[in-house]
Amino acid sequence: MPHFISQKDDRPYSPPKPLYEQVKSYVLKNMESGEWPAYFQLPSEHTLVREMGISRMTIHRALRELTQAGYLERIQGVGTFVAAPKKQRKAIELSEIDDIIRRRGGRHQCDVHFLQEEPIDNDAAAMMAMTSGEEVYRSYFVHRDNGLPVMLEDRYVHPKFMPEYLESDFTHLTADTLLSQKFALLSHSHVVQAAVSNAEINHFLELETTTACIVINRKSWLGDDVISAARLVFPGNRIQLT
Repeated sequence: MPHFISQKDDRPYSPPKPLYEQVKSYVLKNMESGEWPAYFQLPSEHTLVREMGISRMTIHRALRELTQAGYLERIQGVGTFVAAPKKQRKAIELSEIDDIIRRRGGRHQCDVHFLQEEPIDNDAAAMMAMTSGEEVYRSYFVHRDNGLPVMLEDRYVHPKFMPEYLESDFTHLTADTLLSQKFALLSHSHVVQAAVSNAEINHFLELETTTACIVINRKSWLGDDVISAARLVFPGNRIQLT
């Protein structure tokens, strides 16, 4: 077992995570790889302290937060175990918009209309499991394929889990890519609806007439915590989802 956690890849440089987040990533990667399957007993805190060279307080915090998120189970006087996987409904898989565009041979571009902190309204608070009026991060993007608007993205993000969100460069990185890079075991649910465009959609997607659209409401969470909720609007005559 290594004395430190590092990752070497070709992604742009970003500041190192706090030590407790590194410990959490290490545990989650062992779970994802199958090295630590369901019901596996983790090494003791004393063992992790000795082998990783990290303080027991930091190890304890990481394991406590993973337990609260449902990834681990701690039995007093016995030890810490990998929790049994929760049964989930089969969900649709949705490729990220920049991947969809590039697979079609197009060039992806993102227009950032606003990226800000604001009080959350009642409807969004219900989706995000937050209290109405609580501060939330909100982004409003239009994604283009060779200059043609093909998706409107209206997204809420919980500041507690993504404090860096407002400082991110979304002209080169989609919000879903940012989320998946930070949270290895992020889960998603989708509700798909058919709708006709209104004045807002017509304006931002540059539609000349009322148009049939596909609306996908996408929620992303970690354990029991909702990280993000997004409304994705696609004009039916401009893009095909497969």
